[in-house]
Amino acid sequence: MMRCAFVVSVCLGASCAGDQPGAKAGAGDDVFDATLDYPATDADIVLEPPPFTIDAYADAMTCWFSTWEGPDVGVVSGRFLQSPSYGHHVIVMRTNADADDYPDGTQVDCTASDALDMTEMEPFVLPDAPIEKGTSLLDLPPGMANKLKAGERFLVQSHHVNYEGQPIRVNDRIELDIVPIAEVEVFAAPLVHTSTSFSLPPGPSEVVVNCTFEESVSFLYVLGHMHEWGTAITVDYHKADGSTERLYGVDEWQVGFRDLPPIDYYDEQPLTVEAGESFTTTCAYDNTTNEPLGFPEEMCVMTGIAYPLTVPVICDVEG
Repeated sequence: MMRCAFVVSVCLGASCAGDQPGAKAGAGDDVFDATLDYPATDADIVLEPPPFTIDAYADAMTCWFSTWEGPDVGVVSGRFLQSPSYGHHVIVMRTNADADDYPDGTQVDCTASDALDMTEMEPFVLPDAPIEKGTSLLDLPPGMANKLKAGERFLVQSHHVNYEGQPIRVNDRIELDIVPIAEVEVFAAPLVHTSTSFSLPPGPSEVVVNCTFEESVSFLYVLGHMHEWGTAITVDYHKADGSTERLYGVDEWQVGFRDLPPIDYYDEQPLTVEAGESFTTTCAYDNTTNEPLGFPEEMCVMTGIAYPLTVPVICDVEG
């Protein structure tokens, strides 16, 4: 492993106080401290935003900005850590957001889909093995890595759901292991098919995402992602010969799959999709609220890690 000891846990001004964006609790509110003492680590890169507070019964997402100051490297493994009780996900995103608008160390509320321009971010590294609630792993095969370029800006996106009747204070950590670029044989990156513009009316409904591949790729794994109103999800693979294969299917989606979804791995026999072929992801829902639901309260996602790719492939269709 390449040891750069790049530790980022920056506080800037008011962001050190503990009441971070994403939190609207007043000074007099009784805040439950759900922060965790993460153990010491010898990871090459440690991304550790300041703790932040989430209102009672709130679904909140924060984004914290930083810059990679080392050379071009390959990310080969990692650990993604957050509260097992309240955490939904913590991931690393690339961003081209202006550093004058979002200096390193800035932490903002990005819960609303338009809080940050979605064209200014894309997934960088995604965990591929959630071993338990609050802990997910990235462990790429030997010789494979995600590419991290010198000077690249990224953000840590943290999503939590507060089920309590009082504000909570939480913290996340991401630990990444890297190797010199010369040791990488093939680059991999996330591939995402989704819709961020749908609206689910009260009652049963579905979202269909059709995406055609513009280049040939192979997958390490494929998974589906929905939230608590999801009832079923399928991914159909439409091949060049005109046939269709059911690639992924969960007939009875469970609430727990939001954090620990079924994953189809392709370790022994790679799944290779050719340019011009397509996937159709169909997500079924039962909106038990009295109001329409949209992104990010609910989601319809097919994602995986694909190669050879140096940058993510994202298909975001109209819902």
